Formats: sequence, structure tokens, C-alpha cells
Amino acid sequence: MKQNTMKSPSTPPRSHLIVLAFVLGLCMQQTPAADLAAPGEELRTADQVRRLTPEQAARKMPVHLRGVMSFFDENLYSRFVQDETAGIYLQATNLPPVTAGQMIEVDGVTGPGEYAPIIVVTQIKVLGEGKLPAAKPVDVEQLVSGHEDSQFVEVVSIVRAVRFEEESKYYLIEVVTGGERFTIYTKQLPVSQAEELVDSVVRARGVCSTLFNRQRQLFGFRLLVPRPTDLVIEKPASANPFAIPTQTIESLLRFTPQGTYGHRVKVAGTVSYQEPGRALFIEDGKSGLYIQTRQRTPVQPGDRVEVLGFSAKGEYTPLVQDALYRKVGGGTPPQPVQVDLDETLKGTYDCRLVRLDANLLDRTQRGREQFLVLESGGFIFHGYLGQNESGLGFAHAQNGSEVAVTGVCLIERGSGWLAGEGWRAKSFRLLLRSPSDVTVLQAPPWWTQASRLRMVGILSVLVLILLVGIDILRRRGQKPA
Repeated sequence: MKQNTMKSPSTPPRSHLIVLAFVLGLCMQQTPAADLAAPGEELRTADQVRRLTPEQAARKMPVHLRGVMSFFDENLYSRFVQDETAGIYLQATNLPPVTAGQMIEVDGVTGPGEYAPIIVVTQIKVLGEGKLPAAKPVDVEQLVSGHEDSQFVEVVSIVRAVRFEEESKYYLIEVVTGGERFTIYTKQLPVSQAEELVDSVVRARGVCSTLFNRQRQLFGFRLLVPRPTDLVIEKPASANPFAIPTQTIESLLRFTPQGTYGHRVKVAGTVSYQEPGRALFIEDGKSGLYIQTRQRTPVQPGDRVEVLGFSAKGEYTPLVQDALYRKVGGGTPPQPVQVDLDETLKGTYDCRLVRLDANLLDRTQRGREQFLVLESGGFIFHGYLGQNESGLGFAHAQNGSEVAVTGVCLIERGSGWLAGEGWRAKSFRLLLRSPSDVTVLQAPPWWTQASRLRMVGILSVLVLILLVGIDILRRRGQKPA
């Protein structure tokens, strides 16, 4: 008898069963923990709340959990609790006194939050002293992704600047890691003087607090440090930072097989322009440099200074950020380099004091800031006067004048770039120091198109007045005796 080898149609092939099992397993992994709970069931971990969508969290699902307060400060509107699964933000009012490290029991409901799901607290009970969880080491990619929102994390970074904020009573430590800048908040520093911390490598443990816009999108983050022991110096800064070797301006960000990027550099040069508390421009005879600094110590064009700061890429040439400077001597102000349009667009004179002949097309003002619209060789660019202590402005230069303009050249690179001599910048602007940086070479010709139009208008009015007068006299002469 021939054996029937056909399988029952109700029995799927083995390969199909394997695929089906895989798909079901994948679906189970991707299903949020909260979706597996029955409607109205109480959520008991922070991770369950974090997995909710904003729409689910808005349903005010009941929550009951135990965890450790990882950071608490009502002045910063910062209340974070972390259990064995995750950290989460608490929205609450009229809370009892709570400190970081205390074990608490939280009752409340879910809320969508403004960035990630939160717990809207109805009751908090302090159970006693707890233990903060081990901080999770994270890198910059994890921080900027937003995934670490409300989590207790550990970050290693280089300190750029330190300041004390009177409003919050916190030290704000500006740090950089992986090219990303953010702020560490701490009540206490591991040094006696704030400036001793700058350029040191620190290991900080704290809660990642996300900064976001009204569209629930991240634009930054900060680290909230709960205890003094959570901020540790890994590598201290130099006790005499100005003792490091001086570099030339042109050596900044050049290729070198050795060297430590991210730490302070020292450069020296002659001051060409200063905006106290904002910017300083210096030259060393070959190159110019833009320096970002909060220091307000006045210096004059021609003063020799040493600058200590952190090199970074600028629009075209490097700049120095978070800088300190000190005057080391006086001198004569640097003389501007006379350039033409093509030389300027090459970028060679970026951040240097230059002089360029141009035609003045227009003037405008916004508050105390004044702008000039200039033209040279058919190319339009702008002059900008950011500070004008004299208040005189550019009344001496009329539209249509041929002028010589002196200012710090700032290159606007544009999106296109290629190596070689053929590249030219998209544009540039001149940062003017005072109204005297604009010298009138030739006043606008009197008999211009505008003058002709004005003259025609005046003559038309005179003719009209004459005709009206003749008509009045004619009417008077026609009256009966």
C-alpha cells in the first residue's frame, strides 16, 4: 500500500512556526510595559511611566512607587526620584522637606510632562535615609539624545568657566565633553577659589535635566549635582596657567601628531578692538584673532596682551573662547592693511584690521547699533558699528559718497569650499570701531538723478504758484468799477 505523505492543511510548516514565534517575541519586546497592564492598574516603577506615550500619560494612570530622591530643589523646580528601574521627574506642590538620598514612597498619577512622562504627586512619604544608585557613565551622544532625561549619570569633562549665580545660590560650571558644552550645577566646589577649577578635568555625578522647547524638543541639558562628593577633580589645572608656552595665532588648530586638544592655549598680540565683557581682537603681525571673553578690564588699541583660553573653530579662522587676558605692554595702534575686494574675499585678512575703498549706498540704525550698506566692484557688503560712545554716527558721510572704510574684517564663509587659490568667501563684513573709521574721499555729485527730480519738483511748485497768482490778478482785473 502506498503511504500518504501529505501533511494536514491545518498544520503549518515548521519554518512558518519559527517565523511566527519570532514575530510574536518581537512584538512583546516592543510593547510598552504600561500597555501590558490592565486598564486602571497601578504602575509601580519609574520605567513603566517613562515608557508611556504622551497620550497614554495624559490619562492620569495611578502610580505607586518607592525610590531614592536623586535631586531636590524647589528653587530650580527640580524634583527627581530614582528606583531600581529608572529615574523620573515629580510634579508637586507643598511637599514636606526632602533631601537627596532619602528613601521616599510616592503616590500620584501619570502626566505627559513637557518633554518626557512625569508623575504628578498626590502624596509623598519619607521613609528614612536611602542610598543613591550607582551613577551610569554616559557619553555625549547619550546626553544629546535625550534618553538620559531624569537619570542619575556620570560624565567626565573639561571645565571652561565657573561663576556663582546669586539667584539660585549655585555655582554654574561650564564644561565641555566630546565637543558639547553644558552646565553643571553644584552648591559647593572642590577648590577654594573658582578660577582654580578652570581647565581641570572633572568627574561629575548628577541628574541629567533636559532643556526643551514648547514643541517637546531638546535643545540642551544640564547636570544637577546633589552632593559635594559627586564632583571630583580627575586632573587639576595648572597652578600658574600663564606659564604655559605661547603659541602663534597661525598655529592654532593646525595639524599636529601630538598635543592635547580641549585644554587652554596661550597666545599674544596687539589689541586692535575691544568690546568689554564680550570680545577682544588682537593681531601678531601675520594673523588676527577673535577672542570671546567676559573679562571687562579695559585695554586700548596698541596694547600688548597675553591671552589664555580654549581654541575652537570659527566661521573661517580659529577663535579663542572663555578667555582671560593681561596687559604686558603698550604700543602704537596697529595700522590697517589697504586691501581690494578680491584680497578680502580670499580670507587671508580674517579678523585683521583692513581699509577698503567703497561707495556708501545707505545707512540705517537699530537702537545704538548702526549699519552701512557699502559697494565695491559691484559687490555689496556691510559695515557695522556696535558701540558708539560719542553718539555722533555717520552724519558726515552722505549716501552716494565714495568712502574709505576701516574695520576688523569678518569673513562669512558660506556653504561652498574648495582647496586651492580659486576659493573665495561668500561675503564679509567690517566691524567698525567708531564713526571716524569712515573717511569721505569724494562727496556725492550735486547734479544726481535725485537732485534733478528734486529740482523738477521745486520748479513745478513755483510754476503752479505763478499760475495761481496770475489767475488771481486776472480775476481782480475783471471786477466792475
